[in-house]
Amino acid sequence: MIYLFFLHFSLYKIRKKLEELNRKKDVVCLILSYPPFNSRNIETHRGWIRDVLEINHKASEALNREKQVNISDLSSKITGLLHHSIHDIEAHVPSHILVEMCVEMCEEVFLWYPTPNMATLNLCIDDFMIRQILQNIQISEIQSILISGVNDKTFLCRLKNLPPIRQMFDLVIQVNVKSCLTSKDIEDRIIEELGFSKSSRGEAEQLLRSQNFLILLDDFDPWMINLHDLGNGWWNSDNTQKIVSMCFSSFSGLPVADLEIWGNYHLLSWKLFCENAGEVMSSIQQLAVHLLRQCSGHLLATVLMARALKDAKNVRIWQHASRVIGCLPTSHAEDRILFNALAFILGHLGSANKCVKYCASHLEMEGTKKVDLLDSWMNEDLIETLDEGEKIVQHLVNALLLESFQNGESIQMRKEIRKELVNFYEAEMNPILLVELDGRGLMEAPKNETWEEANEMHLMNNKISKLLDNPNCPKLIALFLQGNHHLRVISPSFFQCMPMLQILDLSQTKIKSLPQSLFKLIQLRKFILRSCELFSELPVEVGEFCHLEVLDLEGTEIINLPVAIGKLTNLTCLKVSFYPQANGNRKNNMSNRIIPQNVISNLLQLEELSIDVNPEDERWNATIKDIVEEIYCGNHLKRIISRLPHESAIKFEEQESCLKYMNGKGIPIEIKEKCSEIETIVDTDDLGEDLVLESLEYLSLHYMKNLRSIWKGPLSWYLPNLKKISLHYLPKLVSIFGNVPIAPSLEWLSFYDCPSLKILFPKEVSSHKLKVIIGEADWWSALNESEWFKPQNLGAIFFPIERDIDLRTQLAEINDQLQAQMQGTKPSQQSEIHKQRAGKQDEGDVNEDTVTVSLRTIFTLNLLENLNILEELVIEDCPEINSLVTCEFDVENEWFKIVHLPSLKKMSPYYMSKLVSISRDWGCARPDNLDSVFVPINGDVDLITRLSRDCKTTSNSKTMKKAFQLDSQSQNF
Repeated sequence: MIYLFFLHFSLYKIRKKLEELNRKKDVVCLILSYPPFNSRNIETHRGWIRDVLEINHKASEALNREKQVNISDLSSKITGLLHHSIHDIEAHVPSHILVEMCVEMCEEVFLWYPTPNMATLNLCIDDFMIRQILQNIQISEIQSILISGVNDKTFLCRLKNLPPIRQMFDLVIQVNVKSCLTSKDIEDRIIEELGFSKSSRGEAEQLLRSQNFLILLDDFDPWMINLHDLGNGWWNSDNTQKIVSMCFSSFSGLPVADLEIWGNYHLLSWKLFCENAGEVMSSIQQLAVHLLRQCSGHLLATVLMARALKDAKNVRIWQHASRVIGCLPTSHAEDRILFNALAFILGHLGSANKCVKYCASHLEMEGTKKVDLLDSWMNEDLIETLDEGEKIVQHLVNALLLESFQNGESIQMRKEIRKELVNFYEAEMNPILLVELDGRGLMEAPKNETWEEANEMHLMNNKISKLLDNPNCPKLIALFLQGNHHLRVISPSFFQCMPMLQILDLSQTKIKSLPQSLFKLIQLRKFILRSCELFSELPVEVGEFCHLEVLDLEGTEIINLPVAIGKLTNLTCLKVSFYPQANGNRKNNMSNRIIPQNVISNLLQLEELSIDVNPEDERWNATIKDIVEEIYCGNHLKRIISRLPHESAIKFEEQESCLKYMNGKGIPIEIKEKCSEIETIVDTDDLGEDLVLESLEYLSLHYMKNLRSIWKGPLSWYLPNLKKISLHYLPKLVSIFGNVPIAPSLEWLSFYDCPSLKILFPKEVSSHKLKVIIGEADWWSALNESEWFKPQNLGAIFFPIERDIDLRTQLAEINDQLQAQMQGTKPSQQSEIHKQRAGKQDEGDVNEDTVTVSLRTIFTLNLLENLNILEELVIEDCPEINSLVTCEFDVENEWFKIVHLPSLKKMSPYYMSKLVSISRDWGCARPDNLDSVFVPINGDVDLITRLSRDCKTTSNSKTMKKAFQLDSQSQNF
């Protein structure tokens, strides 16, 4: 009996110690989610957290009598973990607050502090809680999280829909478990949510074991169920698998989850603010909360701002503080929020500012005697008397700019504050000149004098097509050119005089190559080329960027990375998209690897790696194993391997109605298993006469090995709103819809690498709105030879593409040309498609026509309907065109009575040797509006006669003389 008594007493003491230890662990996890803790300290604490989780498991075995455990040894280990040092945390959070946070009655902590409207303050709490969850969920040992003391019933829904959550997990399941009394009841609810019956538990468990899943439990009762007992057959250490539950009352006792987050504890920053700011009047409490959100929970900045605003009652001062703390980062700031907080404080210090500046430059790291500091200030003429110096020291200590120790006899400055003060005074000596010209619709770059003194140039989201040849920018640190969609070429010497450039953003431009002067920018730290769709080759000179930290090539068409990437040893972020080349159709100059071996392992600072690649590319299969091994061996902090760029994912998310499965995430298991075997998209045998997919407008089917047709079975009309179809890399496709009248609104058809598609039935291309058919030239030629194919006038809207040129580049150029036609602009103002050819071939650079060389006509009648305000038309270098206008379908006689292009005043066809007609009697241009038709030929009167007839002119000599002009080498008509 005595033994049992002591055993129970020992277990009771272990239970109480364990509760205390886990409260401390939960508080540490919460505080570490706030800035400004450095990564080294965070990793030290995380090691301790892992030890706590391990001891929890051993203690659970002892308390549940599952395994014989040495009680004394267990108690000693728990005591040792309780003594874990948190001095770095106490430097930001006073010890008395930490003690309060570790008390058992957690729901009462902080509630006595004056709080503004809780709905407003809850915005802060939610932001801080989400940040903590996103951080802690990445700790592999934390599998279960319990959220308590939160009254917001929509919190888990918002968490569920966060992009980082969707990117991290394949399955995100949310269930309400209010009525569940056992762990088995919860498991049954989860299985039902997955779409399985209770009898299919084995299949559901197999699915969960194979997935990265997040399970969200609403109305969880921690008093009845332990999260550690859930889903014993689900867990797979190779996957990321987490459970987050929420109860609406606080829980106290042995841990039922690996981590508990108390909602009220995220009032920490509000408590710190109130303790340091004194009484916050009700009239400015909302401003105080806004300021708190601007600080993003930065503990040091929160205290600094609170002390600076202590007893401030002027609303304008609080408004000014919010504006300053929310300022955008400058090139001088490392910690933006702390930098801005110090900027606000220094702006109100007056004469004490020069004393702070002296301390930032001369004060010893370990501190100095106060009397020595005062003597130094006297010698530097910063103060006149010692009493004045004493008051300044006390003022700076109260402001937290200085700290006193050894009973006030010594003075020191925090390392974080010193660093940002040095940055601030450096910025003060060299003020930032920011040139903001973004979104102004600029067609040309600013003149040279604008660049000379600028530190930052914001030229994004304009219409700039040409930059200066060699601007003189000795002070330029950041250059933002993203969103200039007309920018195609940069002068070879453009970057020659930018020795200080650190940030360069060329995203969403149409550049194809980089000038050599760029690689002289040895100070470059961030280089962003996101969504440059025509950019395909990264030069080996990129290895010269020895200080580069961020290289973003997402949304480009890189063929492969050069070995020189391995020289970028300071790189922390690498994002790249690779050329989507199908197997067996690779460019001759392509390597068999997209990333050279041992490149990733050399990037020891790498934290983020994003790869967008066609999963069917055999080069990826040859590379992926080595990449994973190099990431593992290199101990990289973050590993991200993706197939869909972030912008594309966001665009999908923005759609109100669409069927979407991105990067394989969220796909039902049945689809995953069957997708590669799909032969038909829609089988209508059982659909009757109902419309099918009546709202669908865009259909893209790529890389489906066994797809033979989109549609199968009888149906009169379906896809009534479909406008665009793209069918790429479908080796077994033999038919689109069969000879059935479908898609009456179809405008665009794009084919590529569909070798089995040898028939286009007339009714598949019967849409009167069809403007574009795209495909390989040899495929189209073979199609024309088929006895089944009756092209009629479809050749006029066919755009050929070539196999040895980047597909995406060609599609972009075709789209540019169509836009030029629609807008009535000169081709040179749009894509210069007749002058440029993408990529380099084995023979060297090629400069010849790619699309217009094969055009036989420009306009269809449907297109003409949209060009009623076109005034000038220039066509050049289109030797195959024989008519500017053609009809792609049978028309009624009423079409002959319509005058198209009614506003046209000037028309200039250049170098069109086969042109015999403008419109083939379809009536173009009014003779009273047409000022001139410039014909650069040698007196071809027959042609002019035909053109005049097409323009509905008469034989009146005045009209003819007004309308037609020959070139300078021929006589006037």
